[in-house]
Amino acid sequence: MIYNIFIFILSFVMLGVAAHWTVNSLTFLAQKFKWRDFVLVYFVLVIGAAIPNLSVGLFSVLQEAPDLFFGDVIGNSLITITLITGIAALVNKELKAESRLVQKSSIFVILTSLMPLLLIMDGELSRGDGVVLLALFLLYSGWLLSKRKLFTHTYEGDQMNNLDGSFLKSFTGIIIGIPLLILAGKWIVESSIFFAEYFDFSLAVFGLLIVAIGTSLPELFFIVTAAKKKNNWLALGGIIGDVIVLPTFGLGIIAIFSPIVIEKAAFATFLPLLIFLIIGTLLFSLFIKSGKKISREEAVLLLMVYGTFLVYELLSRII
Repeated sequence: MIYNIFIFILSFVMLGVAAHWTVNSLTFLAQKFKWRDFVLVYFVLVIGAAIPNLSVGLFSVLQEAPDLFFGDVIGNSLITITLITGIAALVNKELKAESRLVQKSSIFVILTSLMPLLLIMDGELSRGDGVVLLALFLLYSGWLLSKRKLFTHTYEGDQMNNLDGSFLKSFTGIIIGIPLLILAGKWIVESSIFFAEYFDFSLAVFGLLIVAIGTSLPELFFIVTAAKKKNNWLALGGIIGDVIVLPTFGLGIIAIFSPIVIEKAAFATFLPLLIFLIIGTLLFSLFIKSGKKISREEAVLLLMVYGTFLVYELLSRII
């Protein structure tokens, strides 16, 4: 038991450190090669931040426990749209969303974050459902690529971090960081299976309540760092990209390789989650489209949504 606790905690520490190395290295390269903001947000931050979750997804399939990954992704969506967004807005005093692109993307946020829960209401996320999710990912990506103005602004180093380093250091960070992410994902899945069985938890519920918190740490770091640097585009781009990429591309790929079946007992947890996720995404979209920003007061409301969800889950298990 003590050994499993140690490995579980160590896995998340490795996850955070390796993700930090990997994305910092990619960000340094982005600065040196003058990559566009679009490339940085959607190919470095979002995909880089998704690697820990995808690592968990890969080993969930190998361990024949894909429902663990489902819980991780859905929990990650709720955490990103409420907790991480709220913290970022408080750190920056507000998150401005004046771009029409960001405002229109908020509609996709509602659709993509809720779609996996709606598709699995019959008890299974089938290969056909996986194709639907991938189609949503391609639809949004195609829509983004049609917006030529995304490519008009070149990334500058002081937008996020003034990184000192070298190409050798950057490549070393990537070469070391990615294998550590994969190893951490393997250990997280193995430890999660042990604890879920030990405490008689559904794997999907364990992924939702426990694993999602740990795998959200890289996103928290990226988005809050962008907010501190007053770069609203990077922060909101990271939030929106994360909530769209993982539920569509991540779950879509996993479902095609291994359909995800949720036990009937787990729906008692996922139905309240659906309600809180609907509330969170609707509030996020409303704030973005009405005031063209997320103010401190609105950030507190988003934090209260996640806090209420945690209190509900805690009380429901105690009672």
